Amino acid sequence: MASGWDDVRAPLSNAWQADDSAAAPETSFSGSFSPENVSKHANGDFGAGAADGGCRICHEDGHFARDCPDKKDTGECYNCGEVGHNKAECQNPRVEREFTGECNFCGQPGHRRVDCPNKPAETCKVCRQEGHIAANCTANRMFAEFQNLGIQDMSAEEAWKMLQEADKDKDVIDIKKAILSYVKAWPEVTFEELENVFRESEMHTHLIAKEQEVSDTHTIVNLAGKQDQKFVVSIQFSEKPRRAAFAAGWPPSKEENLVRLSQAGWPMDRMVPKCVNCNVGHFSRDCPEREPEICRNCQKEGHRAKDCTEERVIICRNCDGQGHTA
Repeated sequence: MASGWDDVRAPLSNAWQADDSAAAPETSFSGSFSPENVSKHANGDFGAGAADGGCRICHEDGHFARDCPDKKDTGECYNCGEVGHNKAECQNPRVEREFTGECNFCGQPGHRRVDCPNKPAETCKVCRQEGHIAANCTANRMFAEFQNLGIQDMSAEEAWKMLQEADKDKDVIDIKKAILSYVKAWPEVTFEELENVFRESEMHTHLIAKEQEVSDTHTIVNLAGKQDQKFVVSIQFSEKPRRAAFAAGWPPSKEENLVRLSQAGWPMDRMVPKCVNCNVGHFSRDCPEREPEICRNCQKEGHRAKDCTEERVIICRNCDGQGHTA
């Protein structure tokens, strides 16, 4: 039997055929959603008010639940202890209250972790000594930077040669390490003195004192270890900004730059934690102003919903309404 490209194989009896001999399966789809797939918020069953925009407490339009005149009083204010408002709304002076919870370090009741007598001695993150924390440390922060960066002991002459080599290569990291090595060998040197020598020696490196914001968990430290300086020293290879993005905060003249360098330094971590509650130097878990835990199920203090012993209430995480989920 001859075969060729023009031969067409007959379709199998059970193969798909593009004709109308087989009817398509019937379907009841009408283009609308089935009742179980329709949001309960769509018809105002929950939250009330037109388009679910009303008050979920009194079910009237024109205001939200937080402004409802029929809203039940909240628990005691964590700031003053009075009923009817929370800490965010409180205008009264703070009233100290006895701590009745458990310490999250030793598990004993009656004191917080920060006051725990069983807690080990504090170790300073700056000087590594016991008995104080970084916020109270008086050690030279620049000396601590020597240790963190592994700056080796060497003579001022050796450090200067290292600085000259780094300047030729225009390697910013090596330049900074060489400057720190030189400062370690000669602690009296300042940024403005270094900048003057760089210009006299016609070196590539420029020390530019810029106006620049740093985060509140950092501080600007000069070569003598003094904190909270005003300007940030930037290692550049030109006395003028080469890009528009660098121009912000740049000194307007050489003279102004030298004046700024006397109040400038490098940003360093304060090694002090920032409390997200009160912004003071401790962790939020140790904050004396920490808001108490409020159970989402029973609205009482002292535990979370997962530990609540009351009958479980179904609460919508979308609208805070009860009896349904989001």
